[in-house]
Amino acid sequence: MSVKKETGSSSLSTNNLVSVDDCHPSSKNAGTWNLTKSHFFAVLVFLSTFSFCMVVHYSRREILEDTKLRLDNYHDEESINLDILKQRVQFTRTKRRLPQVIIIGVRKGGTRALLEFLNVHPMVQKSSVEVHFFDNDAKHSLGLEWYRRQMPFSFPEQITIEKSPSYFITDKVPERIHEMNSSIKLLLIVRDPVTRLISDYSQLAANKAKKGKILPSFKELVLNRDGQVNVNYRAVKISMYSIYLKKWLKVFSRHQILVVNGDQLIRDPFIELQQIEDFLGLKHRIKRENFYYNKTKGFFCVQNNTLNKCLNESKGRKHPEISPRLLSRLRRFYVPYNKEFYRAVGRSFGWPEGY
Repeated sequence: MSVKKETGSSSLSTNNLVSVDDCHPSSKNAGTWNLTKSHFFAVLVFLSTFSFCMVVHYSRREILEDTKLRLDNYHDEESINLDILKQRVQFTRTKRRLPQVIIIGVRKGGTRALLEFLNVHPMVQKSSVEVHFFDNDAKHSLGLEWYRRQMPFSFPEQITIEKSPSYFITDKVPERIHEMNSSIKLLLIVRDPVTRLISDYSQLAANKAKKGKILPSFKELVLNRDGQVNVNYRAVKISMYSIYLKKWLKVFSRHQILVVNGDQLIRDPFIELQQIEDFLGLKHRIKRENFYYNKTKGFFCVQNNTLNKCLNESKGRKHPEISPRLLSRLRRFYVPYNKEFYRAVGRSFGWPEGY
């Protein structure tokens, strides 16, 4: 339908005829609106896709630029650090969680071996580094959210485990851990106090040697000039387990702390790990065949379908020669502390008492 458009003349002209449809506002803008809407959604899809690709790109770049993860930093005979990769990779339903279990010590008692052996269990995720959150004031001031971000990704049904051996001997740690989780489970691995002391000294001496320095002899450090045991020497004091355990038992109940026999873990790790599985409420998934003795290194290594790992060369290092007389002197010194420790944990470890 067409109408006349007045131009001041009574004559009609086809050029002056206007369509009624062209005058309707909705019809006039429909084509333009449809075109604009299509462009808008196209731009939206493009921006969403571009943003996703950029996130993936920079996340991948961050991992590849990590000097510990770059593949070109490894020689053919070397293996990629899977522990670090596990810390970085996130699967669906996983997230970083605060640890439900902490290995609190003791230094040179076998904490690293214990952590690696436990990591064979499919329901365990371990922190690959010693975080030292509870015994370091600067780190502790960063808060629990910072601590949580140091943990590996885990599934809801898995247990996250962290270990920092100096926790056991640091006064403020028991209260700090209790504030985080009053029902947490703690693992304490101990060895013959004298063996642990010698191992501690050996590590310190090796570290000094790497820097071109020499540590005084073992005898000079563990004995005073009057022949008495030097309790002010830190390595000597760490082996006095009972004085530290008292502080932990003031904060945590006895059933929350499992004491692991580090000497037994060296001889036959399977037996100790079965007890730990029970303590943690885990099904027995660690098998005897997961361990094999490495004659070259002198201790057990761990293996499963995806893992074959031995501790590094810093473990199992050769100890210095100690005279039988000095060994006996040290063992007699530790007897009262050992007996007090046995009573506290309800278990005797049968450590030598000297003569």
